[in-house]
Amino acid sequence: MDELLNSLKSDLMAAQQSAMARVPLYHQVYSVLKSAILDGSIPHASQMPTEHQITDTFDVSRITAKRAMDELAAEKLVTRTRGKGSHVAYCFTAKPVHGPLIGMLESLIDMSEHSIVRVVSVEQVVPPGEIREILGLSETDRVHKVIRVSSTEESEPYAYYVSWTVGISKGYTKRLLQSQPRLKLLRENGINLTEMHQNLSAENAEPNIAQALELMPGAALLAVRRLGRVADGTVVDILDGLYNPQRYQYAMVMSID
Repeated sequence: MDELLNSLKSDLMAAQQSAMARVPLYHQVYSVLKSAILDGSIPHASQMPTEHQITDTFDVSRITAKRAMDELAAEKLVTRTRGKGSHVAYCFTAKPVHGPLIGMLESLIDMSEHSIVRVVSVEQVVPPGEIREILGLSETDRVHKVIRVSSTEESEPYAYYVSWTVGISKGYTKRLLQSQPRLKLLRENGINLTEMHQNLSAENAEPNIAQALELMPGAALLAVRRLGRVADGTVVDILDGLYNPQRYQYAMVMSID
């Protein structure tokens, strides 16, 4: 338990150096404990730290410790038994989603058909300068911007997407984007992507994205920028994806000449 408490204390100290510092202290403690439960650091059926241990480890009041544990209990992540303390109710199972780069377009459609999609917003906007430059737009040209969150079939969110698309004229609604693969809707608009360029990097989760992916603010994410080109080489679609690495992995097959 001492090793776990020291690890949790380090996590809280790291979180307090990020945007997490702006949220109430009880929520900081709750978020650290929740992350440890969700990623399996505190396994199913394990005893949780007591309120007294939380108070001492995080140097917080008993009220703060109790509030954090109350939040975990309310989400059914822990169970409480009088005289026996609190135990983890959540059962962690690593279920990464594999996104192969081979046959990317069809693979992406197949993957989306096996995901639960929540569309946060769909709007026509003047994009920021960086996006305008890539798409070759003027300062007044508008594009369709869509924000989506994809979850596994077990309702575990694994990806946060922001897309910018030129040339949409019909059938690009919230309802359709939640029920059909986005690439199919592009094809129905006459946008036939023939090539994709992709860059992978890492980013830290902003608070709103962390909440959507059930992570702590500042958590490391796999970042993917995907540029979709049509036959003449013009970029007409930009997709920025942020992935929870605990639930998403790339599988790449490379031939050796």
